Amino acid sequence: MNRLDQYLDAAQRENTRLSYESALRHFEVEWGGFLPATTDSVARYLADYGGKLASSTLRHRLAALSRWHADHGFVDPTKAPLIRQVLKGIRALHPSQEKQAKPLELDHLQRVVDWLERGIALAQVSGDQQALLRHTRDRALVLIGFWRGFRADELSSLRIEYIDVVPGEGLTCYLPRSKGDRAFAGRRFQCPALSRLCPVTAYSTWIASSGLVEGEVFRKIGRWGNLAPTGLHPGSLIPLLRDIFAAAGIEESGDYSSHSLRRGFAGWARASGWDVKDLMAYVGWKDIKSAMRYIDAVDSGLQARFEKGLVLREAPAEHKAAPAEARLAPETATVRVKLTLIRLSESMRGMTRARQAIEQRCFGPLNMRRLNPDGSEYELAIPLVSRAALDETIYELIDAIYQIADDNHCGLETSFHEPSTNTTWD
Repeated sequence: MNRLDQYLDAAQRENTRLSYESALRHFEVEWGGFLPATTDSVARYLADYGGKLASSTLRHRLAALSRWHADHGFVDPTKAPLIRQVLKGIRALHPSQEKQAKPLELDHLQRVVDWLERGIALAQVSGDQQALLRHTRDRALVLIGFWRGFRADELSSLRIEYIDVVPGEGLTCYLPRSKGDRAFAGRRFQCPALSRLCPVTAYSTWIASSGLVEGEVFRKIGRWGNLAPTGLHPGSLIPLLRDIFAAAGIEESGDYSSHSLRRGFAGWARASGWDVKDLMAYVGWKDIKSAMRYIDAVDSGLQARFEKGLVLREAPAEHKAAPAEARLAPETATVRVKLTLIRLSESMRGMTRARQAIEQRCFGPLNMRRLNPDGSEYELAIPLVSRAALDETIYELIDAIYQIADDNHCGLETSFHEPSTNTTWD
């Protein structure tokens, strides 16, 4: 492999590369498709697997096909309006709820750590070095994973030389690469020392017990207490955690995964009064949609909020309602749209008609504001009932403007962006 190939290979995460190769192999070998693909063949592929695979899996397969065509200089068939319509139909006929890992609650975390510490004490008495190292490692793994909200790949890639500890204050760790770091700029994470369930103390104890001075923090431990030269594989963390939880007496341990630590921390933080923006900054979420997938699952204060509202409704009758003009207007999301129409015929009239129809039928009802004279950028105010409703509204808008462009024999490139949350739809 020459230097150029090495750089190109390093630009893509190994997990992404392997998953894309698997997706392309499924399209070519298992389904019998050909590359480069046509829009019709991709649509038929989706139709054949629409009722068998999850929507997220189908979107991943499309992403792999899109990347292959872009890398090889071919027109991307996955961006055609037909593909978007097929996906919409699959969602309508085969609705599915995304399966998520069960969050690890704080009391369950305490139970797990208590069990591990009893195991450490017994191992010290019996002189069982393998059990001592294993329980000490697992305690550090669980506590750091929970309090930092790390993914499996982040936990497995932690390196001793990139971690600085200040006893009684906290630790700082540096990750050169992680899933959310698309530019490979690296990120620093901080974790505070705590009065109980302390990840800093657990980490320091593990490093002292293991004698490690460099390399990956978490290693496989052999039968006789020998440490592996390399770190744990991310895929091994799920069975490892499930075994720990089951041994600690946590019910339904099979429902947990490495994401349970991340989701458990997110739920604990929200219940403890953390602001969503502070939580996103701490964990490393850049997109609020990603954060809400974790936060919505755990809300221990939901009943209290309802009861508080019921009490407020019982206010004395002499309290007059606020005048209509003083009531809050419905919340809206400010969304910016980039719109480029491409002429596919000799006449310019089709582009003019398409732009007028898009502005009148799609953008006009949403308080449209042009941001530039040529009409390539707009600002819309879309009613915000919920994030899911906003997603659906925008995808319906995208479908509609693609249809208008197609009816007027125009090509179209468009994207929607919400600056306040840095969310993009395209």
